[in-house]
Amino acid sequence: FALADAWDVALVGGDTTRGPLTVSVQLLGFAPAGGWLSRATAAPGDAVFVSGTLGDAAAGLGILQTAGGGLSAEAHHLVERFRRPEPRINEGRSLLELASAAIDVSDGFAADLGKLAAASGVGAVIETARLPVSAALRACHQAGETRRLALEGGDDYELCFTVPPRRADALADVAANWPCGCTRVGEIVARAGVRCVDARGRAVRVAGGYDHFPV
Repeated sequence: FALADAWDVALVGGDTTRGPLTVSVQLLGFAPAGGWLSRATAAPGDAVFVSGTLGDAAAGLGILQTAGGGLSAEAHHLVERFRRPEPRINEGRSLLELASAAIDVSDGFAADLGKLAAASGVGAVIETARLPVSAALRACHQAGETRRLALEGGDDYELCFTVPPRRADALADVAANWPCGCTRVGEIVARAGVRCVDARGRAVRVAGGYDHFPV
């Protein structure tokens, strides 16, 4: 609640999923004209960026579900990333004049980028070797699992956003002041769908992110 108070947010939900009870949730807010980012306005040629690091929260949840004893410093870091995500409010505000589209990473990076791409009527190519992962995640998992968590794990609440080439230098200047930093991980393309490739250009299979309403 301290984090919610810091941003003047009333915490009233956010955990709706498939189950025996159906809950209808509405979120109302206000923004000045032009003062918000859409997920439906990315264009081919835009670069794809993500703030912070990916996969930490999903790894932290896995630790909570399986760990039985004391945690290493790295494991504790991952658990805290799951328990206490940091909203990228200031970073998002600084993107208003720079990003063409944006979405938060809540259900998994590949899945949420897919939602942005679908809403924009485009596709994306992601270079998995560029995915930003923390030293803690590398210490606790092998490379293959680290990549899977970065692509498919949810609850990071980082920002995935697209930037036109002409604004790349301006973004670099702005992001230099972000404590979390940001990383270019791919590009928006005309062909629909999100395709992931490794450092050699080989296709990487992605299972998908979290599904709130599986059939």
